[in-house]
Amino acid sequence: GVQEARRYEKNYFLYGSEGDLYDALAHIHAAAVILERTTDIRAVLNANEYRDLSQYLGRYESLLGELATRDFGGRGPTGQRDPGVEKQIRYFGHQILTYAADMVRRERNNMRRTASSLQIVAICALVLNLIVMLWVATELTRQILRPLGRAVEYTQRIARGDFSLITPKRKYRREFSNLAVAINRMILELRRNQERLLQSRKMAAVGTLTPGIAHELNNPLNNISITAEALLDGLENYSREEIRKMLKDIFTQTERAGATVRNLLDFTRAADSGTEPVDVKELIGASLRLVGNELAINHIETRTEFSDHLPPVRGSFRTLQQVFLNLFLDAVQAIPDGGRLEVRAEEDGENYVRIDVADTGCGMPEENRDRIFEPFFTTKPVGEGTGLGLSVSYGIVQKIGGRIEVESEVGKGTVFSVFLVTEGRAG
Repeated sequence: GVQEARRYEKNYFLYGSEGDLYDALAHIHAAAVILERTTDIRAVLNANEYRDLSQYLGRYESLLGELATRDFGGRGPTGQRDPGVEKQIRYFGHQILTYAADMVRRERNNMRRTASSLQIVAICALVLNLIVMLWVATELTRQILRPLGRAVEYTQRIARGDFSLITPKRKYRREFSNLAVAINRMILELRRNQERLLQSRKMAAVGTLTPGIAHELNNPLNNISITAEALLDGLENYSREEIRKMLKDIFTQTERAGATVRNLLDFTRAADSGTEPVDVKELIGASLRLVGNELAINHIETRTEFSDHLPPVRGSFRTLQQVFLNLFLDAVQAIPDGGRLEVRAEEDGENYVRIDVADTGCGMPEENRDRIFEPFFTTKPVGEGTGLGLSVSYGIVQKIGGRIEVESEVGKGTVFSVFLVTEGRAG
């Protein structure tokens, strides 16, 4: 309105048109009313500026009114111009425009600041939203991927032969707790299957040992039979001392046969699930006695070497006996007639006892060595092996924290190294 008033003011001074003067008055009056009624303008100007602008508008309107009264007060234009009034009108008009331009500039700056503030708020809101989204994603990852990672860890542990049960991380039931419960059921079933598999392997080993056991039982039974027959045929011909000696021989042969049967029964008895300190010398000795006749029949020389002060290992005597029996029987089958089987035991660092089972057999190629512990893998002809002996042995040793390594060269032989955890470390 102020600019329009000034435009009509200039037109009036140029052309002297009554309409231009009254249009200028109308526009400046409208501007004064707007100034009075608009509170937003007071937010832009301070009190002194607002007062000055209001006075300038009033004075400008008053001067235009005086000019209209003088020139068109019912007498028509006089044709005379007052330079002083014209100068004042132009001065106050210029001041009003200056204030108006300053208000526009300030309002524009305020709008820019508001826009900048809104932009900053929008950016902050976006950043906050991103942070919240990242937190939600992280929380979802923690809630989903971490339990899945634990499930993968559990399956890997089971694959290593560790069948210990899983304890859910949370007390209340949820999807992953149900998964842990299902895995525990699977572990219990695997335990039962492992025990049945171990027992079946024992029975298979007994079948392999049967010829040797029969031979070992047949010798004392023959001796008993011959001695008893001699006593029956010529009892009156023997002195009391000779009869005592012959009866003592029968008793010795009976003890020998009984020891063979006891060894076999001890071996076939189901193993305890717990662990105990196991003497390595006793373990190897008992295992070699079980295959003693197999070694003798195949003319295989046996050598044992134990380091001094060998510490006990942690495990189950019968299950570890199964491990070494499998290794000894495999060695017997791999060694040609007249070969050699060596068993060496020594400490390996502070935590393990290393037991090497070395044979002078045919050895095995590298591709077979890499698969030797796989279930059902065997190099024997169909019907002569199940491929489970070494797999079961590997699982037994791994379950108690040990490991089995193998070195072999075709034509020279094979060495199985069994690393068992010492009692102090396992406890």
